[in-house]
Amino acid sequence: MSYLAALDNYDSIGVVGLGQSGLSCVRFLLQQGLRPVVFDTREQPPAPALQLVQEAGLKLFTGVLDIAEVLACDLLVVSPGLDLRNPALQMAADADIPLVGDADIFAQYAQAPVLGITGSNGKSTVTKLTAELLSAAGKKVAMGGNIGIPMLDVLAADVDVYVLELSSFQLDTMHDLRLHAAALLNISDDHLDRYASRAHYVQSKHRIYNNASTGIWNRDQRLTAPDHLAFEQQLSFGSDSAELEVPGLFGLEFDDSEATLYYRDQALLRASELKLSGVHNLLNIQAALALVQTLGIEPQTVLDAVRNFTGLPHRCELVAEAAGVRWVNDSKATNIGAAEAAIQGLRPLVQGKLILIAGGDGKGADFSVFRTALKQVDELIVLGRDAERVAQHYAGTAIRVSDMSQAVAAAAQQAIEHSTVLLAPACASLDMYKNYEQRGEMFKAAVLAQVAEVTHG
Repeated sequence: MSYLAALDNYDSIGVVGLGQSGLSCVRFLLQQGLRPVVFDTREQPPAPALQLVQEAGLKLFTGVLDIAEVLACDLLVVSPGLDLRNPALQMAADADIPLVGDADIFAQYAQAPVLGITGSNGKSTVTKLTAELLSAAGKKVAMGGNIGIPMLDVLAADVDVYVLELSSFQLDTMHDLRLHAAALLNISDDHLDRYASRAHYVQSKHRIYNNASTGIWNRDQRLTAPDHLAFEQQLSFGSDSAELEVPGLFGLEFDDSEATLYYRDQALLRASELKLSGVHNLLNIQAALALVQTLGIEPQTVLDAVRNFTGLPHRCELVAEAAGVRWVNDSKATNIGAAEAAIQGLRPLVQGKLILIAGGDGKGADFSVFRTALKQVDELIVLGRDAERVAQHYAGTAIRVSDMSQAVAAAAQQAIEHSTVLLAPACASLDMYKNYEQRGEMFKAAVLAQVAEVTHG
């Protein structure tokens, strides 16, 4: 039985939150001939939201949620940016008013199989790669969700398969969406300001399996395994060897610091063939191959698409490989956990030096927890406001520079053959740059200039 009835069964639908997904819900409801009541906790919602609401002549309530108006609705569509512990939303839940997200509305209209992806890290990479693999296999694909395209905006009649990135906040309000396959990539501490405990956060992530036909999980983290799906409904991936039987069909073999991706007993790809860098990305690739395999697409048929996948900008992005040195841009590693993932992912594949460029605005983080990851770094180059705070937890002598060009030049001096230079700042960028994208672009420009100088003398 569905949690959500047909939308036209409700006399008064409230949309709470006018962010990207909330706005898409308002647009979609209007297209169905329904006129929602709209709430936004900001006193002054963004101009595009105000324009849509005013043009449609909808009731809008701003600021602290008006409890009487919230309780007057008989369905609330809550944006993922809203904390469900909000007192007005709690009262609505206590009054048995359904609290749903856009996924439950999407579930009523989607006619094609849906693949869902969640995890603390790597969601967007796996979502994008899965969509590209499906396209390479000749499928008409629609990609949306937390990746930045609201899922209601990609609903269409001619879609063969939907690929959705799902955050824990979206999963909290998801009840009816049936997933052909659901992948839980990994779990690390995140969003603990929104959850009472780590256990509650884990519980949210596991909601992705609730209505899934197949669950895909990470053997490196048993915490990701579904607890109610039969073995024949599972696929797993990991940094250990693949197996001949489900669930463990995908895995890795290591030889002389070269990793090879396996499906059952078949070698598929060597890490050196890929544009993505790091063991963590080899896990992401396995997850994407497992997702498409549930639709009958054999991994061997989409290997060219895997080889050509460049990843997402500023996420372990291979900028250049020259004179035996690989240059990797992970400017999006704006916190310690993300930088650790990049270091730990790359270290097993680097035969020469691993050279890290880090620093920026540390946002008050405790860099003592970064010490273990820094032990895997052969040379550390620091810049930005909190350069010293990073450097003090490095056992060696850090090189201090004032800008990205100096950082790249210093890295080039330290590099030997088979080295990797990694920009993974573990810090925000706003002390020196407009955003992490600009920081990454500055790194890429400096690297390409350095490579050109070496190549052309």
